[in-house]
Amino acid sequence: MKLPRVVRQIGKRAVKAMPILRRHILASTDYRVFSGLEEARDITASSGGWLAARTVARQEQAYRGLIADMHRGEPRIDFKVAAEAVVATGIANPRLLEVGCGSGYYLEVFASLLSGGVRYTGIDYSDAMITRARLHYPSTAFEVGDATRLPYADGAFDIVFNGVSLLHILDYQAAVREAARGAARYCIFHTVPVHEYRTTFLRKYAYGALIAEIIFDKRELMSLCQNAGLHLEREWPCIPYDVHDITGHHSTTETYLFSKRNA
Repeated sequence: MKLPRVVRQIGKRAVKAMPILRRHILASTDYRVFSGLEEARDITASSGGWLAARTVARQEQAYRGLIADMHRGEPRIDFKVAAEAVVATGIANPRLLEVGCGSGYYLEVFASLLSGGVRYTGIDYSDAMITRARLHYPSTAFEVGDATRLPYADGAFDIVFNGVSLLHILDYQAAVREAARGAARYCIFHTVPVHEYRTTFLRKYAYGALIAEIIFDKRELMSLCQNAGLHLEREWPCIPYDVHDITGHHSTTETYLFSKRNA
């Protein structure tokens, strides 16, 4: 039975007013701007973050609903954009590495939305994430590893796809360089939060865990990719994500397709 609107509104206010409730019910809450990179490193180093099994389970539960919507023919915009970016490479059934693969749900996205599919490999630094991925997709290659030191040869994949993880990698410069090194032809950086201001480090609670999140200065990010030997081919607007109330600057998310120079 659906609760009356006024009851739902009162419930939402109660959740937001209580830190314990909002952190364990809301997907994202309690944002604050870090003073800089060093504070972000110090605080997140002591947090379980994405390594905690409970955090992984909560994130997976949220995405299971989105996957179900996709299978009903209603994919969310980020799923559609990810598939469009892969199609834009023009490679049929590419070798694709997803960096920061989480529990592997983008494997299902690509299988559903791409007619030719992909030859998929997933890597994530979280053992808990990879454990869940292997449980759900036992015939697919998943590895525990570091985005800043990928355990693959130069050009091992047609496409390196960073799926919604660059914003959580504090050493993002190294992650971009490693993505470029591991890609033979293309890199895709997907659902990247950007604004026209200096790169800003945030802390927040995501699925109950304290994590760091980055809102990138788009100009800095483009320069970093260029210096890594990447050429911007296309960009797509993605999920609206304006954290102006926290940073004082309007932001959104975008997805970028880069080609390797001389590929």
